[in-house]
Amino acid sequence: MFAAVLLRFVPAKTITILTDAARERRMAHVRRGTPYYLSLSLLTFCILSVNAEAASHLPSIRGNVAVLTDPSSTLTLQDVLTPARQTAFRSAPGQNINFGYITHAVWLRLTLPAPANAEGLLSLTPNFVDTIDIYVAKPGDGSSKEDFTLHQAGDHRPLPHDSFSGLDNAVRLEFAAGEKTVVNIRLLNLNSFTQMNLRLETVQGHTRSAAVIGGIYGVWFGGMSVLFVIHLVFFCFDRKRQYLLVALSTLGVMLVYAGNLGLSHVLLFRGTGWANDLFLGFNAWMGLAFSVLACSSLLDLRKKSTWLHGLYLAFAATGIVGTGFALSGGNVVFGPIGSSVSMLAAIVNLLLGLRYLNEDGAVSRLRAAAFAAVAIGVLISLGDRLGFDLLPEWSYHAYGVSGLIMTILLTGSLAAWLRKAEVLSLAQATERRVAEEALQAEMQSQLRQVRFLEVVSHQYRASLAAIRSSIDSIGLSLAKSDQANHDRITRIRRSVAQLVEVLETNLARSRLQGPAFRVRLAPATAGSIVVAAHQRSRDLLTGPEINLRIAPDAADIKLAADTDMLELAILNVLENAVKYAALKGASPIALSLDKTTEGIAIIVTDHGIGIPERDLPHVFENSVRGSNAKGADGSGLGLFLVAKIATAHGGSATVQSREGEGTTVRINLPAREA
Repeated sequence: MFAAVLLRFVPAKTITILTDAARERRMAHVRRGTPYYLSLSLLTFCILSVNAEAASHLPSIRGNVAVLTDPSSTLTLQDVLTPARQTAFRSAPGQNINFGYITHAVWLRLTLPAPANAEGLLSLTPNFVDTIDIYVAKPGDGSSKEDFTLHQAGDHRPLPHDSFSGLDNAVRLEFAAGEKTVVNIRLLNLNSFTQMNLRLETVQGHTRSAAVIGGIYGVWFGGMSVLFVIHLVFFCFDRKRQYLLVALSTLGVMLVYAGNLGLSHVLLFRGTGWANDLFLGFNAWMGLAFSVLACSSLLDLRKKSTWLHGLYLAFAATGIVGTGFALSGGNVVFGPIGSSVSMLAAIVNLLLGLRYLNEDGAVSRLRAAAFAAVAIGVLISLGDRLGFDLLPEWSYHAYGVSGLIMTILLTGSLAAWLRKAEVLSLAQATERRVAEEALQAEMQSQLRQVRFLEVVSHQYRASLAAIRSSIDSIGLSLAKSDQANHDRITRIRRSVAQLVEVLETNLARSRLQGPAFRVRLAPATAGSIVVAAHQRSRDLLTGPEINLRIAPDAADIKLAADTDMLELAILNVLENAVKYAALKGASPIALSLDKTTEGIAIIVTDHGIGIPERDLPHVFENSVRGSNAKGADGSGLGLFLVAKIATAHGGSATVQSREGEGTTVRINLPAREA
């Protein structure tokens, strides 16, 4: 089902007809819409975070909260109610109080003057604080311990039976006109950051807000789950680790937020606070590791920058170290360090997203927007954890909102990348089809060329045979004393034979280049092949003398060879040697046959113009000639065919040359039977 959704989301037909202008319009809509949706999401959470205390008959919490630190964590309610302790309380600016990572207890005192008789619910979030003791006094009371009723909550305790919800630990308060209702709250959290958000609302308002907030949480988790599955589908179809890492990062965000909202305490770890602490810490730091690895993979830092890739690995290692602290119960010790590293990683990620903003069109722009969203969310959320009191009350939800926006934008980025990859794949398929058609046409052309040369060769041979027959008849009719005409007839016969040899050689070369190239191996001796090639060169080539040297121990070595092909290879080398040696002078050419450990080596050495050093790596490529060979005719096929024939025989061809001094070409062949 998800695959069908993806195919509908990225249709191939739409891709092929989408113009650049249309894509730019789409991107403009995304750019305009993203800030809108971000603002809308933040506004929604702001509205839901504000108290439902708009009912005028309930007092305001803001300005009526005071804080007392308890370094020894031993103060009791009786101790707190003493005049000395009461004067030690310090006023808190709002109703969202942050203490950061602390290892001692803190007390909150709410003094709420009531404008009218009323009843309300005091809601306390989050619920992952280890222990929460809520002491509630009747209106007008609160001077002695006996005036207070104790309500206990916290994730190290079972779900409370005297409150309205396990998610927000709501307790009932009574208000009387003209009287003050006093509430003392003791917080102790030894394995995570300590934070408390206080809300006062009516029972009906609490019911409505719980329903709305629950619905929004459901939509959030549903959307994140869908995005998680989409990335898994991406990974199933295209095994790139960035999809799996983004999926794991998305899962990490979901698990962290499930812990922060208290879902893990209510649904998984009722009364087992240590397990909930492990759940919160492990998912937070492992999520950091997966997130930075996903960002590194999306930015392709392994190829772009070694040191940046190493920096991201260090960020990931920090997350892994954090999981160790979380599992050992030391999360509160590592928390400030890990949070600072997380904020640094978010800033670096934002800067790199901006650096590569225009690297890959829509893909990189969506990626940069995702990195910017998560950087803002991480900075706000972690600043909240570290105890910055200046942050607004909705900052508690910044991480969840930014995580959703980031995942949506990254999904869009990867979808755009898939669209681009599909377009590229279609283009490559088209190019491959065109190349195959061109290759087929070239092969057909070469085949027609071979057939044409076969026809021409046959026609020439027939005509030359008639000429040879006529010359022989004339020779028989001449008197033996007519030496001058006998010499003329001999020269004509030699010319006819040379012309036939030229036709056969060119026909053989044409066959080697075309689809008719086939090696027909048969037993032969190395010496006979070299001697035959030398003889053919004397008939075909004019110019510098070709000296033949055959080592005695190499002449009778058996080869499995196509003799015609090998002779043609030797002729090609000799032709090049004669041609380029003639440009410098008439120094002789050396053709040698030597024995090697594996077989034989056919060596041709000249003292011609040589080959420039920069051209040597390319001399065996098709249609390649030395840059200093412009003074001689040629097509660049000679050495290409030599290497091709040597390889077909299980051997190799090498060349050594120095410009201005000469060239040595070596054909190495193994000794074996056919």
